[in-house]
Amino acid sequence: MFALLERLCLALRHVVSGVVILLFTVMMISVLVQVGGRYVFNYSIAQATEIATFSQIWLVLMGAGVAVAKGQHVAIDMLPAQLPLPLARVALIAIALVITAFLTTLAWGSLPLLKMGSFQSSPALRIPMKYVYLCLPFGAGYMVLEVLLSVIQRWDNPFPPPEPDAEEAL
Repeated sequence: MFALLERLCLALRHVVSGVVILLFTVMMISVLVQVGGRYVFNYSIAQATEIATFSQIWLVLMGAGVAVAKGQHVAIDMLPAQLPLPLARVALIAIALVITAFLTTLAWGSLPLLKMGSFQSSPALRIPMKYVYLCLPFGAGYMVLEVLLSVIQRWDNPFPPPEPDAEEAL
């Protein structure tokens, strides 16, 4: 069962990483268009501003899930890392429960915003704002999935020392 969950999560990680790269690219291009419009043509392009803003919002919430998957969020684990294995597991579960409670509250709290967003549209692009606000439950849900998977993967070594990325090792 855990192997299936890990494979599904790995496939989802690839999809989310691709989406994050795409969102960053779209955001960068739209900012360049906006800057070019302002300084070259002396004309502000409102659609480019909204595209950059909405891309960044989605990028942050999806990218946070990618950071959870790679263990790159800020964490103070000096004390839990010194605990014996049974207590370190308890600390791991307690931390995961607090994170999950926060993310569940975030997703639950976004539901009224989604309802309101179905009646609103963005000023320049005229898209329903519910599509922008959907990043809250999607991002929170993806992060919860990654937190649960990290508990499973780190069960034998709850607080391992940080490992450098391939880019950092060079």
